[in-house]
Formats: sequence, C-alpha cells, structure tokens
Amino acid sequence: MNPLVPADNVLAVTGILFAVVAASIYVEGRFAWAKTLSAALLALLGGLLLSNTGVLPFASPAYDFINEYFILMAIPLLLFKSDLRVILGQGGRTLAAFVVAAAGIVTGAVLAFQLITVPESAKYAGMLVGGYTGGGLNFVAVSQAVGMDDPSLATAALAAESLAGIAYLFVLALLPTVAAIRRWLPLRGPEVERPGDVAAIEVDPTREADPDSSPGVGWPVHTAAGIALSLLICAAGVWLATASGRPRYSILAVTALTVLVANLFPRTMARLKGDQELGMLLLYVFFVVYAAGADVRSLLGSAALLLTYACLVILVQVVFSAVGARIFRFSYAEILTASNACVLGPPTAAALAAGRGWHGLVTPGLLTGVFGYVVGNFLGVSVWVWLGG
Repeated sequence: MNPLVPADNVLAVTGILFAVVAASIYVEGRFAWAKTLSAALLALLGGLLLSNTGVLPFASPAYDFINEYFILMAIPLLLFKSDLRVILGQGGRTLAAFVVAAAGIVTGAVLAFQLITVPESAKYAGMLVGGYTGGGLNFVAVSQAVGMDDPSLATAALAAESLAGIAYLFVLALLPTVAAIRRWLPLRGPEVERPGDVAAIEVDPTREADPDSSPGVGWPVHTAAGIALSLLICAAGVWLATASGRPRYSILAVTALTVLVANLFPRTMARLKGDQELGMLLLYVFFVVYAAGADVRSLLGSAALLLTYACLVILVQVVFSAVGARIFRFSYAEILTASNACVLGPPTAAALAAGRGWHGLVTPGLLTGVFGYVVGNFLGVSVWVWLGG
C-alpha cells in the first residue's frame, strides 16, 4: 500500500515530522499523563503510528538527511554549557554517587548481555549504557556509532529503554517514602540546605541570560551563532574521525571537541541563548524519523525481551547504588538524586530533589546529569567494543 504522503515529497514529509514534534511538546506541557511519558516518547509513538497507518512512508530522502545530520548537530548544541570545572567543583558527593550508579549500569549491561539473548545484543548493551548514564541523545548517538542499522530493532530498543526509564521514575518517586531506606541511609543535613540565589545562578548550566541583557543582540543572532558553531564542530569532528580511519566514531570526536570548546570558552558559551532548545528540537525530530522507519509487526516480537534486558540493567544499578551508598555513607537523598541523574537525566534529578525538599541537591543533581551527557557516548561505545563490537 502506498503511503498517503509520497516518500519523494520531501517538503510534505518534513512538515509532518515537525508537526508531530510540535504536537508532542504541546501535549507534554498540557496534560499530566503526557508529562510523565515525555515529549520524546510521544514523538516516538507519533512517528510509529503515522508510518504504520500509511500516512508517512517507511523510508524517504527526508529521513536520510535527518538521520545523517540532525543527531550530529544536536550534540554540540546540548553540550555547549558543559563546563567541567563547574560540574566537578559543585557536583560534590552527588557526583561521586553518580559514579557508583554508572558502574552499576555498566555491570548490569554486561550481565544482561550474558543472560538474555536479543538481536544485536552487544550493540544494545552499549546503547543502554549510553542512554542510562547520559540520556536519550546518548542512546541514539551510540546507536549510530555502533551501527544499529535495523530501523525496527532500533525503534523497539528505544521504546524499551524509554519505558523502563519511565517505570524507574515512579520507583524513584516512591522510594523516599520507605521508612527502612530512610533509616538505613539517613540524611546528613546538607541535602536540605537551601543554597543562596546567587550561587544557584552561578552554577546552573541550563539557565539562560535575560534576553534583554545584551542590547542589540537578539535571538536570531544567538540562533545563527549556535548553528554555525555546531556545524563547524561537526565538520571538524567528522574530518578527524575520517582522517584517523574511524569514520564511525565521528560522534565521539564531535563530543570531545564540543566539551573542549565549552571548557576553553565557558563565559562565551554561557551567554549563548537558545542552544538547548534548538538541540532538543533536532533530537525530537530525529525520534519521529527513528520510529517512522519501523514496521510495528516486526517490532513486537523482540519488544518484551528488550524491555526485560533494560529492566535488568536498571535493577543491577539499584543494587550497586544501595551497596555503594552504605559503603561510602551516602544518604538516601544523595544516592537517589545521583541514580535519577544517571538513568533519567538532569531535569528529573533536579525536579525530584526540589520536590522532596532536598534543596542542597538540586544544583548537584543538575550538574551531575550534564556530566552524564558528556561521558555517556564514550561509556556506551566502550562497552560495545568490550563485548565484541
């Protein structure tokens, strides 16, 4: 059956892709249940629905362009604020707890690789490590770096990773209410201290300056500058990877160059506005394309095993975090914030800390999650290579 929108109608296909993203972001902000699912998962489901009901094609030149360039370009935009001096200086004990949680993710991925047989198991293990130590960007970036080329399997993998993460978010919300955990890993005091407003402003990497603070410099200038810098970094990263004989690792080169630029020019990067939003927009469009190329009939067969695989990885991380917290005397607030930042990313880590009144952990949770964005690609690819990639 021919799709309603022909594959060669690039303008119409691209317009629908962006419409799905716009609808996903709107619905996430409008409804509580959608906020729980996240715009990323809604975009994934939207792409899957439209292609499998015959509205969008399973393949299109528009998809090819987005697959090749959007993720690569999103990486610098989302990492321009990754000042390691701030992250390492202000992350404190939460950053140390993050290392324990990340070690649990790596161990869980290796264990799942040994116990559960799924297609492209080594690649999936690496992708989960990237996603569960960084975020959705890292999951997709690692999938490209390791060559996860089957669109149906890739979409099923991303859906499983997202669903397991959502389930864990509910668990994290409930764990602080368990009296045994509070007794076993008691609060020490600094977790509930509310930092001064000035300190919070200095270390929050996602906070953008007032648009009116730079007279004559508007959003178009910042947007153009962000896109230009991102493209130049991508070009340099691709060239370096190709020149070294490892073109597949261009994503790692782009990540490394972006972190280098962010730390050489932290003040300039801090003044850049709109980079985070633009990076997330590109990522969401990629998610729609990611799902639109998948045939749901071939997806269902592997979905349950992939979800079990992802849940096992998270479960091992929970065990590591619990034991590590006891050994290193982390409080339950510190380890839960770090685990949240590791598996789910900085926004939910900061939100959980603030919601529970752990005011002293809001900024460390945010910074620790950003650190995960920095290291996620490298950890994911390393695990894939280790397991025989």
